[in-house]
Amino acid sequence: MQARQKFFIGLQDVGEGNRITNKALIEALSNATNVHGKMVGQSTGEKDISHLTWIVLNWKLVVYRRPGACSTIEVVTWGQAYKGLQAGRDYEIYDEDGSIIARATSNWVAMNPDTGRPIKLTPEQIDGYKMEKDRVNFPDFRFTRTAPELPLVNRVRMKALKSMIDMNGHVHNAAYMDLAEEAMPDGVDKILFDDVEVCYRKEIKPDEYFAAEYYSDDVTHCVIIKNEADDSVHAMILLR
Repeated sequence: MQARQKFFIGLQDVGEGNRITNKALIEALSNATNVHGKMVGQSTGEKDISHLTWIVLNWKLVVYRRPGACSTIEVVTWGQAYKGLQAGRDYEIYDEDGSIIARATSNWVAMNPDTGRPIKLTPEQIDGYKMEKDRVNFPDFRFTRTAPELPLVNRVRMKALKSMIDMNGHVHNAAYMDLAEEAMPDGVDKILFDDVEVCYRKEIKPDEYFAAEYYSDDVTHCVIIKNEADDSVHAMILLR
């Protein structure tokens, strides 16, 4: 079973050259995921009834073309697999002419909103998605587990502001793209990278201090976000 959702591209969603940003695309992917969850009674707004909420662990986004402001995109998403505690989900993004402008894949885990612990879904809870196991966007792709060995270029200390926090009480997943840009040198921060991978390790809570470290060899760009208190990794963003 698929979910389809259209999104209007506003001025806040575009960057250099009037082209949609990676943050805006990830926001659209997240919202389409929630639309799909609502179709089976598992949206964020229904967590008090379902007693579960979906948390994203990884994104892989490949962009082919970027529409501009005042146009509309459509996101199509489907459940790809459920194994262990993780659910795989794929996406296609179309422009107004029906041409594919991007593909993405992701990993999610269902959490108990009361305990904050991962939960194993029953067959009844997962069957509603009607997984499409044979429809895979990137068959040979595996999410990166270890940061590449690259020279450190810049480090920025930051605090989790109220404006970054979502309804789950931590920094919103798409906001990590803003954090990555803050660590990049002038000029690099304006590049709209067409191959993006995000790995979330540990949530950033309100008022926590953290550092965004930018590493690069001018081919691969990597931002690692670390907790200031214990140096644990919150997230890794790879851009090519």
